[in-house]
Amino acid sequence: MKKNIIYKIAVLATVLFSSCAKLDVENLNNPDINGVRTSAEGIEVIASGLFFQWFEYEQYNIGSPGPAMWMMADWGTGTWANYATRDMSWEPRQSLNNDPAYAYHAITRNFFRAMYSANSNANDVIGAINGGVKIIDENGVDNTKVSLAIGYLVQGLSQGYIGLVFDKGYVTDENTKSEEFANLKATSYKQSIAQGVKSLESAIAICEADEFDVPAGWIGDNIFSSKELARIAHSYAARLLVNSARNISDNNSTDWAMVKNHAEKGIDSDFNIFAAKGISDKGIWISYYKKYMFNWGKVDMRIVNMLDPAQPNHWPEEENPTLPNGGKIVSEDTRATSDFKEDIINSRPDRGLYRYSSYKYSRLKDLFNADMQGDVIMMRKAENDLMLAEAELMIGNTSVAADIINSGTRISRGNLSFIVGTKEVVEDAIFYERQIELPLTGMGIEYFDMRRRNMLQAGSLLHFPVPAQQNLTIELENPYYTFGGVSPQYGVPGVDVAVGGWYKSAE
Repeated sequence: MKKNIIYKIAVLATVLFSSCAKLDVENLNNPDINGVRTSAEGIEVIASGLFFQWFEYEQYNIGSPGPAMWMMADWGTGTWANYATRDMSWEPRQSLNNDPAYAYHAITRNFFRAMYSANSNANDVIGAINGGVKIIDENGVDNTKVSLAIGYLVQGLSQGYIGLVFDKGYVTDENTKSEEFANLKATSYKQSIAQGVKSLESAIAICEADEFDVPAGWIGDNIFSSKELARIAHSYAARLLVNSARNISDNNSTDWAMVKNHAEKGIDSDFNIFAAKGISDKGIWISYYKKYMFNWGKVDMRIVNMLDPAQPNHWPEEENPTLPNGGKIVSEDTRATSDFKEDIINSRPDRGLYRYSSYKYSRLKDLFNADMQGDVIMMRKAENDLMLAEAELMIGNTSVAADIINSGTRISRGNLSFIVGTKEVVEDAIFYERQIELPLTGMGIEYFDMRRRNMLQAGSLLHFPVPAQQNLTIELENPYYTFGGVSPQYGVPGVDVAVGGWYKSAE
């Protein structure tokens, strides 16, 4: 049954991923599409593939902004050029080339299109079910409620991730009519985030009102109960709210009471998707984002320095410098040995010595050695705990926040000392823990953290422009607009492009 569903999804992908005249989504005048969208079987197949549509560009397909954000955040480093990683991490930083002819234009074009394709399909699932379609599977199981919940979940995730990544987007839902697409106006990323959270809350309401299971194959090979799905949606709502800030001012203005509400009801164990070749011949739930960043990338010296302040936070301006202790980390944090591996071999000095590092990230080694067949971590419980701790801190409950930190991975995995003290001490502990405990989980998580703390290197873009290919479709006056760079610089400083930051490179 699972293989049959996956096969149907693959066949439908070529039908559903076409475009209309304006917003780059599917052509609703195609009679084959209309047939799929009006039958219960067709709606079930679309619903069963919705989460993978989002997962494909958040984890599976690394032709997305994820790798570039990982290196822009100075968490990961490397000398390869794929996926615009080199171009987006030059020092000094350069602006994004938003021309469709740019070799890596696909990292934004494909992500933008994929999110709206998933969003459009989610809207159709919700609209069909709200219009009376009942979904009964071949065994007589009523999958109407689970399909509706998944519809709202992916509607929220797709809208929300547009808001996390781009400066603006098109807000649509199940009530948006096809004839309205041509006249949709782009709005601020804040509206996309708000719509994303609203949709996730609709998914939560369905999960809390009924008991059902998510069938195997819909979200990996796992079977999630409706209660578990509600917790997942709560945690993603908190993630959208926390990570949407473009600077410290935005971060301080985040609705931290809402973050607390969602995080308190969020995941109580790691959210993993089991990836196994048995689910399909292609093993579609594999995270190539994790695989290639783990395999090709190294840990930026900024992170090495966080673990061991005796090490430089930026590679010295010589190819083979004398590093303290030979570059080996000496740290009280036991994760320095469990999650990181010394690797002093570097190459391609012509692409910048600042890309060199003495360490690799090793926490995912078991998954990598198993050819990525196993649990794909989507969100760690630690992330939910840290969002709750930060929410408590930001609403004035410093001691409560410290207690959450002291009962979490700082102690259980890091064996570090308990923290007590001021808001600044607790805030620093939260940031440290997010940097050491959460890498290579959600796409962009390291970048979003650096962005909201005004720590991205000067000239780093604070969000991506809507891809020029989309702008040419809607005949935007300046379709090639962009952000980033130092000289020249594009965008409003501190709003679209980073200023200051943790490190200032020589111009």
